[in-house]
Amino acid sequence: MSAKYSMSTKRHLDLSTFDGRLLNGLDFCRKVYDLLDQVRGEPDGIAKLRLRPTRKEKRLIEELVPIARYVQARYREGRRIKVRWLSGSQRYDAILLSSGALVEHGEVPKKLFLEVTTSVHENEYLARRLLHERGGSFGVKGISRDKKTGAILSKPHVHSNDELATDLADQILERLRVKSDKPYPPGTVLIINCIPNGLILDSEWKDAIERVTNARLHLGFREVFLVETVMSYSTTLYGDRKRGPRRKPK
Repeated sequence: MSAKYSMSTKRHLDLSTFDGRLLNGLDFCRKVYDLLDQVRGEPDGIAKLRLRPTRKEKRLIEELVPIARYVQARYREGRRIKVRWLSGSQRYDAILLSSGALVEHGEVPKKLFLEVTTSVHENEYLARRLLHERGGSFGVKGISRDKKTGAILSKPHVHSNDELATDLADQILERLRVKSDKPYPPGTVLIINCIPNGLILDSEWKDAIERVTNARLHLGFREVFLVETVMSYSTTLYGDRKRGPRRKPK
């Protein structure tokens, strides 16, 4: 079968591919990345991924991709995972079911709830628009709107030594404060899609995570999974509910 024929006959993907369907974790990840490739290959596909004009692109980037990254980090020997993503207004974004030896020995719960949120500067959507329309900007902190014309303006901003790390930590903590005030089911994992104000070094990521850890706002969740998709950083913070009562091995 030719590659051209294979691509042309591949099933068209959309949010209904995932919504309410219980999928094997690795199949879920594959379909998420296939959908990303599909959107990118459409007419104006890169513009769609940058500007996210419809619910499909927004949910793909802000929910499905971060969940896929979490599943990849947890799927392993002794732990098989299934995922059911839900598009409704329930108190979580997905249900994760685990099976295998780690579940049988009480190391991992059979069922978890996943909630996804994004830590991001309020001007980030304007930076994406400038990237699409003008090829870039001087960064989110240098962006403003002309009060008379509404035009998006971008001016240089000079960062201090630890400013990127401090800003990232503050943005993560803001999301934790908001999410901690909501009544999530026991055993909820909070996934935070972290978008720094610029490219950050590994040392800056670790600095930001240390600040977040010391604030101790993550303790109400079973896990807080922090993921940054550009440089592929990720960290897990465990709360007071890291483990439930241990079950006796069979």
